[in-house]
Order: sequence, then C-alpha cells, then structure tokens
Amino acid sequence: MMVALGVLSILILIGGLFVTIQVAGTGDKKYREESKGNVRRLSYIYVALFVVIIVGFFVYLRWFV
Repeated sequence: MMVALGVLSILILIGGLFVTIQVAGTGDKKYREESKGNVRRLSYIYVALFVVIIVGFFVYLRWFV
C-alpha cells in the first residue's frame, strides 16, 4: 500500500512539473518573458519536493515498517 502511495505521489509530482512547464510555454511573448523566473522557481520547488518525498518514503520504510 505504501509503495503504491509513493509511486502515486511521484507521478503526481512529475505531472505537475510537466504541466507547469507546458503552461509557461504557451501564451504570448510578453507573458513568457515575465513568467520565466516564476517557472524556474516552481521547477526548483518541484525538485525539492521530489527529494523530500523520496527521503521521507525511505525513512518510513527503514524505521516504521
């Protein structure tokens, strides 16, 4: 059950990153230029969250299962 939840969390995280990049790539040129920094920060947040989820998952498996 926990493995399935871990995999689901990772899939949602990767999907969110993909959608964020897709949305930022569409629209007019001015919007893309203004949102470039926001997309970079959101991408960093997704990467950090991915690391936290993986570490938390392994900590849970190591000490609580």
